[in-house]
Amino acid sequence: MSKVAKFVVIINDNVFWMEDKAVQFYTNLFKEKEIGEKYAEEHLSQKELFRIQNDFSIEILMAYLDETPQSYLKLDSSRILNENLGASKAINLSEIIYFDEEDLKALIKRAEEIASQRKHDLIWVKAFAVDTALIAILRSLNYEEFDLEETVEDQFPKRIYFRKKMGA
Repeated sequence: MSKVAKFVVIINDNVFWMEDKAVQFYTNLFKEKEIGEKYAEEHLSQKELFRIQNDFSIEILMAYLDETPQSYLKLDSSRILNENLGASKAINLSEIIYFDEEDLKALIKRAEEIASQRKHDLIWVKAFAVDTALIAILRSLNYEEFDLEETVEDQFPKRIYFRKKMGA
């Protein structure tokens, strides 16, 4: 069965699973439980997930195998986050939680379809430098690295930014 990525509403039924998967993913990625838990708590805790559910510029895209959730990411089309990128209508993919490359590809390809349907001219991704699987897939999908001045807390590993121009 192939993976399908679709929008999800954050509800009590899935918020516990999402927070747990974020802790698991970031602990594995950073190879340090304390840093993984801290990052997940700040960005994908139940409280934070319910907060962003009320922000109409942020949506959650989840990959499923049959009816079972596998992975997810945040799609953020807020104007403030996406300004100064040299695009008139950009969208950001962030907090990408995945456990295999098939999930990751399904999420990114669906995000690209959504960006195209909504006439976004740029899709960009924040990737941690240690997330080699994500970086490899972004490069294979023709995303280009670019520099972005952003204030990021020093305690988290370095980020690399990627972008892909949409449409023409």
